[in-house]
Amino acid sequence: MKTFIATVFFLFALVLSPLASWAQEDTKQADKHFDDFEYALALKGYQSALEKNQPTLELVEKIAHCYRFMNQPKNAAFWYRQVIGFAGSAPVNLFYFAEASKQNGDYLTAKRHYLLFAEREPARRDEALQFAKGCDWAMAWIDRPMAFEITQEQALNSTYADFSPVFYQDGLVFSSDRLTSNDQKVYGWTGTPYLQLYYAPRLDNNWGAIKPLDNTINTEYHNATATFSESFQEVFFTRTKQVKNRVLPEEVQGANVWQKFSKNDKFINRLEIYSATLKNGKWQEPVPFAFNKGESYSMGHPALSQDGNLLYFVSDMPGGYGQTDIYFSERRPDGSWTDPKNVGPEINTPGKEVFPVINKDGKLYFSSDGHIGMGGLDIFSAVGNKNAWKQVENLYYPFNSPRDDFGLIYEKDGKNGFFSSNRDSDVGSDNIFRFAPKFIPCKLAGVTFVRITSKNGTSTSSPVEGVTLSVQATGGDTLKSFQVTSNAKGEFLFEVEANTLYTIKGSKRGYLNQTIHVAPDCRKVTDTVSMEMVLNRDTPNKAIVLENIYYDLDKYDLRAESIAELDKVVAMLQDNPTIRIELGSHTDSRQTMKYNQLLSQMRAATAVKYILSKGINPKRVIAKGYGETKLRNKCTDGATCSEEEHQLNRRTEFKILR
Repeated sequence: MKTFIATVFFLFALVLSPLASWAQEDTKQADKHFDDFEYALALKGYQSALEKNQPTLELVEKIAHCYRFMNQPKNAAFWYRQVIGFAGSAPVNLFYFAEASKQNGDYLTAKRHYLLFAEREPARRDEALQFAKGCDWAMAWIDRPMAFEITQEQALNSTYADFSPVFYQDGLVFSSDRLTSNDQKVYGWTGTPYLQLYYAPRLDNNWGAIKPLDNTINTEYHNATATFSESFQEVFFTRTKQVKNRVLPEEVQGANVWQKFSKNDKFINRLEIYSATLKNGKWQEPVPFAFNKGESYSMGHPALSQDGNLLYFVSDMPGGYGQTDIYFSERRPDGSWTDPKNVGPEINTPGKEVFPVINKDGKLYFSSDGHIGMGGLDIFSAVGNKNAWKQVENLYYPFNSPRDDFGLIYEKDGKNGFFSSNRDSDVGSDNIFRFAPKFIPCKLAGVTFVRITSKNGTSTSSPVEGVTLSVQATGGDTLKSFQVTSNAKGEFLFEVEANTLYTIKGSKRGYLNQTIHVAPDCRKVTDTVSMEMVLNRDTPNKAIVLENIYYDLDKYDLRAESIAELDKVVAMLQDNPTIRIELGSHTDSRQTMKYNQLLSQMRAATAVKYILSKGINPKRVIAKGYGETKLRNKCTDGATCSEEEHQLNRRTEFKILR
């Protein structure tokens, strides 16, 4: 019996021995592909090894990593779930599983594993907690989507990657790795052909035959992400350059490298920016951007400003804030370009900032995985230029999704447009999407009241009944006008729609006319948007305090919040063309009376100058500085008063003279 059992085990070992040997050979070859960043080829080897051997932490982890690098979060989440079940799995796999779960829209699972990662990896606790908080935000954004319809542009998309559309002539130019011939070279990272630029002419409400740009632009390797001058006579685009591998200095190694490579590679791919001009209907030979440095780092994703004098782009050059940053360069009168400058930390993060687009109004759109978002790359907007940006805002759902979203452009109407995303794709392939406004109905509830200010500066509000509200609605293809009247409580209510601008003019005898513009943010039919209309009596020589008119200490320059308030005065003068006003400035009692008189006069004059710059007749507005002659309280020279009491005296008022 013992001899029989020994024989069986011997025969079984003979069967397993070649299987184990073959599995080791598959793994060895797969490891080589993995180290060379050829993840599609590596994955095949690991899967083959798994069929012939028992799963191990190292093997399952490599499969999960391949799917992560190939941007296939559904498969990545499945395999990372197996990985974190192994004893000895590294804490970072919890983070990778959370990231993949977030990209699949499974925010509860993602949040749970971000929190677990925060416990296991204290050094990255703050980062993990921030991402966990982002999961809560994402779920809230999905619950209240922006009023836009998102649809795939089927006529432009293929079974391959199609992305980054830009307007060109009467159509779109976009990037694609679609298969157009059997002799196309294949990119090892993705297992698909190299990217090329294609043109789709617009034919009424459809698209004509899609054709690649000529061979002057499209070479055999990657050519993608284009931007055109307003006249379409100049193009900038990203091109892959193969450079000889060498030992790189420490500052350009490590995680902050856009295009990864293996030390075993004889050549490596770098991204560079090229430009070409159109002459006699043909693109001339492209020339490299002056600051390309492919032997050390990548530059790509160019975006021209409206006037063509600013070029924004992405780079992993040393000295940035993260993995890839957005930079800009300015065109000199002689056509040369200034040294690249980073757009700054308001935009750039320790993560990736990519795919910048400059809209016609100068607003910057870009994608980031460093700012808090829904998963993958989210689209953000910012106001400013060069390296002075502010109001960085997530575009929210449905512009953004759990996957990668990028490359947003607006049509001339400023409402419709296109962007790219790999949502709805299990294999991480990008598609071009169209967006259009949705006119979701909801209600607008408002109240009209007058603010009454006492001698000591305190104010109370009293509702105004019987105000006639003339409403004009502009949005879509319709123009609607109607009237409503406020009730005894000053209240009024009417139906509105999202993506529509409502101009509401309130009028009643004894009061100044008042106009307010409202763009209601209707997300659901059950929403109610609130507004207030503050009316002023038309009584001559009665001072009316302007809120939020502030100046820096001993200064008379207008601050941003002051300009917003003065714009209301401009609107009031436009709504009431027969009135003439005095704009008066008051100080507190600190400093000398002569100094305060001069300062208040200069402040009043500065405010009036701004009002006149908006087209108001100079005969209708006069500036008057009162200094400290009309204090509202007992805070005279030498009196002990709080800062709040002094603030009551520092004010700007207007009164009707006629």
